[in-house]
Amino acid sequence: MNWLDLRYLGIVGRKGRIPTWFNFIKNNFLSSPFSSLLLPLYFINSSFTLAFPCLLDHTVKDYFFYPQWAINFNSATQTLSVGRVCITYKKQDSAIMSHWLPVSSSADERSYNPCPGCSFNIPALSKKSAIKQRCNSEKCFFNVILSETVGYPTRNAKVFAAYLPITLSTSWSYATSLALVHLSKPSLSTFSTLSSPLKDKTNDIVLPLSVQSLYTDGSFHVATDSSPASITSAWLALDNDGLILESSSLQLFSCLPSALRSEIYAVVLGLNALSRGSSISIHTDCSQLISLWKRFVDAPFSPKLLREHNHLLWLSIRYLIMDRDLKVDLIKVPAHGDDIYNMQADSLAKDAHSSSPPNISPLAFCYAPCLLLFNSLPIDMNIRHFLRSIADARALLSFCSLARFTAFGSPSLFDWAGIYFCLSQIKGFASHKNGRPEFWIFRIKLLLDMLPTLTTLQQRKPYLYSPDWLCPQCNSAPEDLNHLWTCPYILPDLNLCLTHRSEIVKFRDSCLSSFLSLKPLDIIFQTEFSALECWNYETPSLSCLWLTRGLLPAHLTAFLNQHFPLSVIYKIISPLLNDFQVELYGEIWLCRNVLFHAWEESQGISAASKLRGSSINSSPIVSSPHTNNSSLATVSQDSWISWISSSIIRGGSWISHLDFLRRLTVQPLRISFW
Repeated sequence: MNWLDLRYLGIVGRKGRIPTWFNFIKNNFLSSPFSSLLLPLYFINSSFTLAFPCLLDHTVKDYFFYPQWAINFNSATQTLSVGRVCITYKKQDSAIMSHWLPVSSSADERSYNPCPGCSFNIPALSKKSAIKQRCNSEKCFFNVILSETVGYPTRNAKVFAAYLPITLSTSWSYATSLALVHLSKPSLSTFSTLSSPLKDKTNDIVLPLSVQSLYTDGSFHVATDSSPASITSAWLALDNDGLILESSSLQLFSCLPSALRSEIYAVVLGLNALSRGSSISIHTDCSQLISLWKRFVDAPFSPKLLREHNHLLWLSIRYLIMDRDLKVDLIKVPAHGDDIYNMQADSLAKDAHSSSPPNISPLAFCYAPCLLLFNSLPIDMNIRHFLRSIADARALLSFCSLARFTAFGSPSLFDWAGIYFCLSQIKGFASHKNGRPEFWIFRIKLLLDMLPTLTTLQQRKPYLYSPDWLCPQCNSAPEDLNHLWTCPYILPDLNLCLTHRSEIVKFRDSCLSSFLSLKPLDIIFQTEFSALECWNYETPSLSCLWLTRGLLPAHLTAFLNQHFPLSVIYKIISPLLNDFQVELYGEIWLCRNVLFHAWEESQGISAASKLRGSSINSSPIVSSPHTNNSSLATVSQDSWISWISSSIIRGGSWISHLDFLRRLTVQPLRISFW
């Protein structure tokens, strides 16, 4: 549906502009901006996905005229009818519906006109006062059963109300298929299509009605550099005498893993093993589970549930309770207390981590009426947040693929997670009230190769800076970013090249001593660490120049990762890299600026001439080959899809703090150059 559809349905506000995220979805997920068809990548797999259409509005009082567009499936005649439900009689499970006929049979675009009269028509219905006054253009009315009728509101309902012929999009074809699925199989047992070998296995466990209590517990292991996240669940079934009738423990597919998810899974597994009509008490040591149960299970269904994490599991619990007519009470037991049954459930859940990895689908225990999938993985979170995360992931990969970085080679040369971590530690970057704004500007421009060196100024303002000019200090080479650290010009008290070398050595030694303070390592580690290419300051090497810019070489963190977790590596390197660049800023860049401004004055280049701009006869500005940004089209689709999928499985906070990317590509444009 487009934005006007959403406004009509009251899902969004009636005022304001169309938000950027909605246009992003329309431009990136649909086959064209004028179509409602999704790209094949985002098709919902019909083999294990069912969606329910909209039910008729239950807020309308009986006997009131309130036309709603609907689809009726007559189970006796096996016919499908489209029209407007004008008046409802919910107590009698009936309604009066007008009849509309398709003009064309095209699935992509189908036109409907009011039926002039057919065998369905009941003349007495058209004589009712409410219908006679408001439906004078419709001639055919008939009675329908509400339980065989589903609504499907569209923006065109306003046009319908004016009794004009309308054109329906492919959404009506989708509505038709939904109606057929829903009305021909009204029972919730249709969810049995979500089957798997594991579900068949667990269905073999059917607990007797004598079960009075369930003890459930879950266990969660956080993902590490050497192992993925792991979630397990366990339950014990007890009778009225406290005898354990059955127990079960299982390692689950770690999709969006969390401690709470393992606890909810334990309840789902326990409920799935109960017989119809069971009345039990579930004992759990998870206070959050009990609190959310009151909101999502005991309370009437609210669409707000779909915005929550683990909403598919909560919907599955609601389905199991309703489908099997279960009566469930939750009882809180102290965690790690003296309850022997809770301790046994906890032990079963922890022992399950050592079992073989699960060879099951993450959909094995999903009984929700609608499943949204990404790359065959269920999206069990707020869908708007997930779509925004996809956009951020694509933005990150687009940023990594900027020409100024890909000119060095593949983005895999750098540890982008570490680069992000170091940048995110700049506390005042997003604030206009930070104590050292000049240094933060220097650091960002250094990363993006946007410092106003002579080479950069020659490209921006060739009418002021002749392309033939070399470095003002040494007059031996063009002054680009790398030349700043290798300039041979010697001042009485300062040599830029030697200063850079000494700072690299200080940075290396600080890193080495910090890592050695964490745990003792042999001399081989120290020798190999010092011999890494990024510490080669003599030439200096390319990776040494990358490190100077703040681009962490992948080989540096890969070597350290053999001995330390990445999280520890980033926490050690980040402040040391900041101190290293502070010294570069104070000892090299500021001194260079003093000399450079003096040289500009000797060339007659004043601040006023910089502001005047180019003259009419001046040559055009030459664009830098490194200022061309890559578009999203240059980023491999497989790369960001596999990245997101692996992040869903690992469950890390992989994309929630990537606002720095937007600042890196926008904020430098707001900063005036020196």
